[in-house]
Amino acid sequence: MKRYTAHIECNDNGFYTVYVPNDDFPFGWFGEGFSVEEAKRDYVEGFAAMAQDHYERTGVKVEAEFDFVYDASAFLQHFKGMLTLSGMSKITGINKAQLSQYVCGRRHPSPKTEAKIKASVKKFAEELSKAMV
Repeated sequence: MKRYTAHIECNDNGFYTVYVPNDDFPFGWFGEGFSVEEAKRDYVEGFAAMAQDHYERTGVKVEAEFDFVYDASAFLQHFKGMLTLSGMSKITGINKAQLSQYVCGRRHPSPKTEAKIKASVKKFAEELSKAMV
């Protein structure tokens, strides 16, 4: 079974959307919700319904597994209660005010800034995973 990367985004109202940015599927769908969990559940349930409908119409089974990844704004919004802006500023080297604008959806990071946030968070996660062996 093929694995796909499903992207989670968040708009300025705190509403999450999940999608796979490719056209490998013979049908389209997406997930949405007021939380990451709700959007992921909607996405997986939508896929199951569309795959079943496609199978009933064509006799062709479509199977897939999904890995979910966040864009920077969705990541900051989802984890804002667990990671402070001060802490994220220390981890990423990005000003708290700028991070706050990303969390609130007033601005979105440039591709370069998004890459910096992702790399910094991954590095921090690696450090954490090694700290409690």
